[in-house]
Amino acid sequence: MPAHTPRADVLAAVPALVDESGEIDTAANRALLTGLVGRVDGVFVAGTTGEFPALHRAERRELVGLALEIFGPDRVVAHIGAAATRDAVTLARDAVALGASRLAAITPYYLAVDTDAVTRHFAAITAAAGDAVVYGYLFPDRTGVAADAEEFARTAAETGLAGAKLSGAAAGLLAEFVAALPPGTPLWTGHDSALAAAVRAGGRGVVSGLSSAFPAPLAALADAVARGDAEAERTAQAEADEVAATLAGSPEAIKYALARQGIGTEVMRMPAPLVSAERRDRIDRLVAAVGAPVA
Repeated sequence: MPAHTPRADVLAAVPALVDESGEIDTAANRALLTGLVGRVDGVFVAGTTGEFPALHRAERRELVGLALEIFGPDRVVAHIGAAATRDAVTLARDAVALGASRLAAITPYYLAVDTDAVTRHFAAITAAAGDAVVYGYLFPDRTGVAADAEEFARTAAETGLAGAKLSGAAAGLLAEFVAALPPGTPLWTGHDSALAAAVRAGGRGVVSGLSSAFPAPLAALADAVARGDAEAERTAQAEADEVAATLAGSPEAIKYALARQGIGTEVMRMPAPLVSAERRDRIDRLVAAVGAPVA
């Protein structure tokens, strides 16, 4: 009999949908979140896919509150990270006041920091979070803060961080983080199609931008891995790889894919490359092939 593996989490890293003038589109965000219920295990709100540096405090409150209303506190990870500790602390208090029980915070970014500065940053956040759990968010490619498993383990022990999301170069270090942290510490990869490898390395699952627009392939992959069904896993992995290659991990492509499914616009808050005609054609074909839209 094939070995069975605990089923991986698939957390959709949702974009912040805006209207043609760039204002938060509450109806579109509600439609997106409602359409994901029962198709993913939860949502990661106001993260990189959500263009968090371009969101105002009130907008982050609105998006987190909407997710909590639709998914409930156990299935929402509210990203409250900011470059300034003061701002991250304020956002943490906002999220907890809304009822969030799971928070994530990216490391500081822009100015160079050392391990002590990062530890002080996270200590202030966990203190403000009270009983809510806080996960670190490591994305060295974007923040300039190196991902080191041993250093993170010391920081987590000192500050009470409960786990981490590992993106970019950090995702390739997941096994090192598993070895450095206490057994059972939840770790998610931000590498969308690497769910199977992450789970087998001891990770909890994936925080996936692509699953915002195409949740079925990642859910099927998680199911196949959990069942130990090698044939189903190969099929689902190929589908997940195709989605990942088509969207190329970009929020602008994810927004375009959602717009083609009737959810929101493709307007970005942050400057981003235009989705090329070739990629639009690939996304259009994918929308037609994968089946029913998210909504």
